[in-house]
Amino acid sequence: MFGIFDKAEVHLSPEVRGVVTLGGEALSGVRVYRTLDYDREYKDWTVTDGEGRFSFPEMNIKSRRPKQLGDETRVRQVIGLDYEGKNYLLWYFVPGGITPRQAASDRLADMACELSVPETEQVFENKEHPDFPHSIFSICRW
Repeated sequence: MFGIFDKAEVHLSPEVRGVVTLGGEALSGVRVYRTLDYDREYKDWTVTDGEGRFSFPEMNIKSRRPKQLGDETRVRQVIGLDYEGKNYLLWYFVPGGITPRQAASDRLADMACELSVPETEQVFENKEHPDFPHSIFSICRW
């Protein structure tokens, strides 16, 4: 009846690929974490390789929450790292939906994260809903 007990696909994160540098030099062996929130917190981490590269796989879940009347739960994406006692925010984004966002996916596929660059709010086009641009916080540039 009405499908309220069916589960919906929730897109938590596209595939992520990036590189971490300091002063233009690749940082190897640095632990990079990803925290994704929807109905609960999902955490994973990786370590940069000899060229400073890191990656995470795409992540989707099944949830009944989107079928609940009046539900306004949001996906939250956080990617960061700790280096020499300091936390660096590589990506903070609340997509505002449960489906992939192309412009965000494009950026997450090619992250250039220089630790000497200050964290800033970055606003960019929302290809799915052009009247509502995306806003992220990050030290990475594209």
